Amino acid sequence: MARKKQIITPRMWDKLSDAEQQQARREIITRVRDALKRSPHTALELRACVPAEMKGAFPVVLRSLLDAGEVASLGHSVYAAVPWMPQTSAVRADVTADLIIGVLSSERRAGADATELAGDLFLPVPQIRAALVELEEAGLICEAKASGHYRMISRRMAMEVRHGASGRIFADVRHA
Repeated sequence: MARKKQIITPRMWDKLSDAEQQQARREIITRVRDALKRSPHTALELRACVPAEMKGAFPVVLRSLLDAGEVASLGHSVYAAVPWMPQTSAVRADVTADLIIGVLSSERRAGADATELAGDLFLPVPQIRAALVELEEAGLICEAKASGHYRMISRRMAMEVRHGASGRIFADVRHA
């Protein structure tokens, strides 16, 4: 007799109970820390190491790690662990925008609209729309041929995002 496959459906952060939020927070923080100990990773690479049922909680937890100064955005959707020091300050980044860049850079997902992106990332449509406006104003994405659908501004940038952090050298640059 064949077993039925259990379908795991991710839920948004605000749909989780307090106990589920705490469990998701612990699990995601552990997995992100472990991944970033090895090397910098893109937002989608970090999200991929999260259990399926917790993917909806990922943006909230990553945002809290950024706000705490434990994780830093290096640009191009790449994140790295921040060594603790008294001078460390919170790093500004937009997890939603980084996840959108990751999805739009995928060869399979170029030309997505806000509703499709919200479904892929388990985020509210208004949050996706706001991030799309900011990304378009920053010159990172543009409307595709179909109105309301977006793509990366250039194929080269999409390729860089898909390539991720591998092969890059990250140096400590101090400002005088």
